[in-house]
Amino acid sequence: MELKREITNLPELVNKLKKKDKELFNRFYSVKLSVGRLKVTPEMETFVKSKFKSIKKTENQKIVCINNKLTWEGNLFNELRSMRPKPKVKFKLSELDNKENCLFCNIEKQTPLDIFGRIKGKHCITASNIAKCDKFHGLIIFNEHNPLKLKKAWLKDYFETAEKWFDRTDNSNKKMINNFLIWNCLWRSSASIIHGHMQITASETKYQKIIRLEEIYDKYKKKYKSDYFLDLFKIHKNLGLGEKIGKSMVLYYLTPIKEKEIVVLSKEKRFPEISDLIYNLIKNYFRIGVQSFNVSLTKIKEYWMLRLVDRGSLENRNSDIGVMELYANSVVAYDPFRLVKEIKL
Repeated sequence: MELKREITNLPELVNKLKKKDKELFNRFYSVKLSVGRLKVTPEMETFVKSKFKSIKKTENQKIVCINNKLTWEGNLFNELRSMRPKPKVKFKLSELDNKENCLFCNIEKQTPLDIFGRIKGKHCITASNIAKCDKFHGLIIFNEHNPLKLKKAWLKDYFETAEKWFDRTDNSNKKMINNFLIWNCLWRSSASIIHGHMQITASETKYQKIIRLEEIYDKYKKKYKSDYFLDLFKIHKNLGLGEKIGKSMVLYYLTPIKEKEIVVLSKEKRFPEISDLIYNLIKNYFRIGVQSFNVSLTKIKEYWMLRLVDRGSLENRNSDIGVMELYANSVVAYDPFRLVKEIKL
């Protein structure tokens, strides 16, 4: 009988790899499978069957702990956590089309501009962020108000406009060494305004997590005479969690920061060249029910690194981030082996 590809079978899937592939996995990761046990009371049986489908699985919960020994990223996977009762508020997607009192629908008058002015794309325009988190902190404000309405040409234009903005900041201050693009889509992802927009920052110092990744990359290359990101992709591909798209590597990430995280590593010369791939990933997100997400895009060594993560339903009242994510290991319910089957590129 063929072993089912799911996160709870990860230790056995690794054991079935070729010797050199298994050694590579073990260089990066440690995996521990445990069973969390409890006893359901007779009074709870109806509730448990309704919410968690199986009393047996609820009383014997398989939990996978996987840690990246090089980056210190770590996860605890338990699919039952996705079935927990969640308080909800009433919300209709049609509300996202409401433009009443929207500052970003009146960009030229209601948003500040950068010291070098505005950059206009075909489908967007830049503004300066009124509450900055870095020396240069701008906005790519979409012409389309509803951020869940997206076209391939629009997304490419957003990225091309961002690239022009980064060039403008470089010309304004030659000390800029760190460019970072952010897309917080809707309030679950921490966006304060509904109207579709990305954020762009340029700074004289690199952010600490970027520095950390570059240090890991350099130390890995020195110790193993190999490319950290290429080997990371090989591990995911060996397990059926990675695929090559042109000059880009797509990883359905083994240690996601939260649900459905996808990492793209690309050697395209310009990041707008991967906009079609990013568009396809986002449209796949929409197809499987994602409503709010975070995107980050930056350069790590010779790679463009994109990270895309689901932030949950717009109806949910509870936060998806807690003490575990802040100070321990991320607790994740969505199996990356399930995700790779659902994303069609």
